[in-house]
Amino acid sequence: MTAEAAARGEYRRPRGPLPADAAASLAIGGVVAMSATLVNPGPGVLAPGYLVLIVLLAAGRWPIRRGLRLAWRLKWFLLSLLIFFGWLSPEGGLLGWERVIPSLQGLADAGLRIAALLLVVFWVAWLTSALDRQAQIQGLTRWLTLLRPLGVRGDAFARRLFLALELFEAQQTEYRAFRSRISGSRWSRLRAGREFLIERLDNALAGNAAPLQEAAKVLDGPSGGSSAGLVWQVALLWLAVLSAIGLRAAAPLAGA
Repeated sequence: MTAEAAARGEYRRPRGPLPADAAASLAIGGVVAMSATLVNPGPGVLAPGYLVLIVLLAAGRWPIRRGLRLAWRLKWFLLSLLIFFGWLSPEGGLLGWERVIPSLQGLADAGLRIAALLLVVFWVAWLTSALDRQAQIQGLTRWLTLLRPLGVRGDAFARRLFLALELFEAQQTEYRAFRSRISGSRWSRLRAGREFLIERLDNALAGNAAPLQEAAKVLDGPSGGSSAGLVWQVALLWLAVLSAIGLRAAAPLAGA
C-alpha cells in the first residue's frame, strides 16, 4: 500500500489463508476451549496441549521466558493448591504423624490441577505473544458481536477494555513514582495504590482519560497484517483441543 493510498484512507487486506482478525478470534476461542477441557482434568487430557507447546517451542513460536515468568507469579497460589490437596484432602490422615505426611492421592490431585493451570498459563503466554494488541482486541470483538441479539454492545466493551489496558500500560511509570512518594505502613501504601489504580480505571471506563476515538481507530482499522504465520499455530491449537475433548469423552468408555 502506497503512502498516497494510506493518506486517502484506502486499505487492501493482505492476502493470506485467513484474515488476521479471524485468525485472532480462532486463537482466543481455542485458548478458552482448552481451558474448558481442563476442568477436573485427567492425565491424558493434558497431553495434547503440552505436546503442541513443545512443537511450538521447537519452532521458536512459544515464548518460554514469558510463560515461566507468568507461572512464577502464581507460585503462592500453586503452593496453596499443593497444601490443600496434599495435606487437607479427605484421603489424608487426621491424627498424629498422619497429619504431617501428605497423602499420595492428594498430591496426585494437586499435581494434575497445577499442571492444568500451568497449561492454561502457557497458552495465554503464547496468545499474548503471537497476537499484537490490535489483533487481540479485534479477535475479541468478533466473539462479542455474537451477543448483539441479547442487547449486549460487545464492540463498546472491547473499546473500553482496550482503552483501560492502554492507560494502565502508559501509566506504569507514573504509578511507580506515586508509590515512591507515599509513606506510612505497608497496608496504608497498598490502600493508596489501590485507590490510585481504581481512580484511573474509572476514568478509563468513563472515557475521561483519553479519547475513545483512538481506540475506535484501532478497532475499526485494518487488521494487523497477514495471518500466514499464525494459521498453522492456531490449527495445532485446535488439534490439541479436539484431541483433549476426544480423550475426555473416551475415558469413561475405557473405564467401563
